[in-house]
Amino acid sequence: MMAEYEVERVHEEVRIERPDGSDRGDVGDERSGRVARLVMERGDGSLNVFRPPKLEAMAAAVEALADDVDCLVVYGEGEFSAGADLEFIREAPIEMRPVTIDTIAAASSRYIRAVREFPGPVISAVTGIAAGGGLGFMLASDLNYLHESAILDTAFARIGLTPDNAISFFLVKTVGPYKARELLFDPEPIDAAEAVDLGFANATYGGSADDFLETVTDRARELAAGPTAVHAETKTLVDASYEGRLSQHLEQERTAIKRMSGTDTFDEGLSAFLDRREPEWH
Repeated sequence: MMAEYEVERVHEEVRIERPDGSDRGDVGDERSGRVARLVMERGDGSLNVFRPPKLEAMAAAVEALADDVDCLVVYGEGEFSAGADLEFIREAPIEMRPVTIDTIAAASSRYIRAVREFPGPVISAVTGIAAGGGLGFMLASDLNYLHESAILDTAFARIGLTPDNAISFFLVKTVGPYKARELLFDPEPIDAAEAVDLGFANATYGGSADDFLETVTDRARELAAGPTAVHAETKTLVDASYEGRLSQHLEQERTAIKRMSGTDTFDEGLSAFLDRREPEWH
């Protein structure tokens, strides 16, 4: 998989970037010792939204790094991620939206499985917004650190879609079914401090974005310097309580979101969101 990227060595750091003209999505990858930082690059889009090529590249990068590093930090260039590219979805003919949504969901599921199967801690370093599928990626990590100005948002009901990226799965595990339903039925922004109180994140940090990232990376270096075999086995033990059901849940999500994406409800929700107006639900 690494052969698909150009490799540039700078001192002790290895930076793996997309070749110019590649269609594999805007994903960069930085290494330092036994710690890697997977960067969701902004590219030409805003809020780090994603399309299938970007998701496939992210999953491939995590899979390729599994045997090379002991701790992985995932972060976004500027924003963490606002989820799927809704303009991309709106551009698809209505009759093709279920297929488009399902393609995104399949690629997202591959990334989430890669994170959970990664033999070491995966840390999300969240700046800006983590919304929709981007929030799902954060929740799939082992540890989450938020910049004090970060905002989380489940978002899906606002555009007339069911959640995916295992959001409902991890929310129930984190806050219980009643609070999870509240957060999913009526999405409201969650600030960093509240996210820690709810159990979504381990801690918040201030400072510049660069300072924040370095603080989280230092935490990753501490973990990478520890008993890595113990971390891998411990991760497996913690996941054992739900591991078998996670794959089933991801498939149920794909079925539900694919079905919902072909309805008038989603058509109205998508149009209203992108047109910056309130939806008229029927």
